Amino acid sequence: MANKKIKRRNILKAGLGAAAVGSGLLGKVGTASAGPEEDKIISSAKRLQPAAMNGMMWSLYWRNYPKLNKEYQKATGSYMAKVNDVPNLLIPQRAMAEAISRSGKFDIFHVESMMIPSLVAAGLAEPLDGYMKDANFDLKMVGNFEKFMQYKGVTYAMPTDGNVCPHFIRKDLFDDPDERKKFADKHGKELKWPVTFEDELEMAKFFHRPDKELYGWGGLRDKANSSFWFWQYLYAAGGFPITDDAEPQLTTPAAHYAIDTFLALKQVSHPEASAWGSPQMIPRLVGGKIFSCQYWDGIIAKIESPTAKSPTRGKFYYGLVPGSKFSGKLIHRAFSAPVMGIVVNKYSPRKRQAAHWALYMSTLKNSTSVVGHPTMTFHDPWHPGHMNAKSTLDVYTKQGMKAVHDCLQVTTPPPYLTGYHEFKEAVDKNLSEAYNGQKSGKQALQDMQSRWSKIVRKIGKRTIKKEIPYYKGMMPKVNVPS
Repeated sequence: MANKKIKRRNILKAGLGAAAVGSGLLGKVGTASAGPEEDKIISSAKRLQPAAMNGMMWSLYWRNYPKLNKEYQKATGSYMAKVNDVPNLLIPQRAMAEAISRSGKFDIFHVESMMIPSLVAAGLAEPLDGYMKDANFDLKMVGNFEKFMQYKGVTYAMPTDGNVCPHFIRKDLFDDPDERKKFADKHGKELKWPVTFEDELEMAKFFHRPDKELYGWGGLRDKANSSFWFWQYLYAAGGFPITDDAEPQLTTPAAHYAIDTFLALKQVSHPEASAWGSPQMIPRLVGGKIFSCQYWDGIIAKIESPTAKSPTRGKFYYGLVPGSKFSGKLIHRAFSAPVMGIVVNKYSPRKRQAAHWALYMSTLKNSTSVVGHPTMTFHDPWHPGHMNAKSTLDVYTKQGMKAVHDCLQVTTPPPYLTGYHEFKEAVDKNLSEAYNGQKSGKQALQDMQSRWSKIVRKIGKRTIKKEIPYYKGMMPKVNVPS
């Protein structure tokens, strides 16, 4: 979930405040409660010298792992002995610093998958396909989502968090007979689930009632997150931000459509939206003060989990995001970001043990226990097996899981290129300035284009050009989910 903040930063011993991690490194190696998939990884890991490892992961993510970490230690002797509690937004900097120092101090980094090209270019990320082969492990993700863990056809991360953004609609208002009649009388048509972004805006305008503390739309428009929605609009319009020859193309008709769609929703958003992140927006969404939006799927669990005690439980519909017919055909494009994964440090002397640990955490059985936790709902579903697991259905509801599954089939990434954060910052900055009225949408696109051209030259056109086929390869294989 984007824009997640923490109040403290400290070093967590494995299991601190959650579950104790067993005794010493060289304690008795036994057998943990595991299935066939886990047994294969354990068997492969037992060929290695046991190791006490160090990792870097934000505490809100780590809290789901101490029990599995303890099981893995019991089975193999290896375990994550120390985990540095670092916020998501700071881990890329720490990982790049490690790439320079090559200290080998950290064995794994829990980092946004969009950083993989940069980490590979820096020499940090260890390829994982060989370890997967040794352990007979097959990584499975919904749709084309597995590509988010790869770069140039090589796997560099194990997923932990899907983070796709389905569409939310206030069910109680959508189903209200009086509201439906008023909408039909005004628009001459039945109120239906929005097929396009234009349908979405029309519906949001109808239900936008700020005098009653009800806002028609509630996605993020802050500087840190704006670009995620822009990519959704651009891709759905049939656009792509860069040519095969590494020339930025952010002033195309599709790009103009994307920024116009982005700016149009300002009229049905909270007036302070440009300064709000998830800490401000989520309470309004969960509190029922927003009629519709696309938002991170973890909010479904926050609303619907039996332990959540949400005032709007049962009052939302969840489904496929709207699409666009701008290209001449209907294209639905969701977005997933940040997609978090476990990257193994190539410079670690314990990288083989760390790779097996990462595989163990990503099996169907173990990852289901993580994403389907009844109270610690910070990791979101991504495995095909998550879609029908009892624990995830209990937390996300059947309809919510259907929405997650549909959106994962058409999900898209931010620019999957070396220098990702620079490309992202250029788009975020200009979108923010356009949203706040500091420049027109047209000028914002021209400024994005200019800045991207400079970034491409800085990184090297040859490097970017080689990456574009793999970036394109991450796009969904379908326009409408099956």
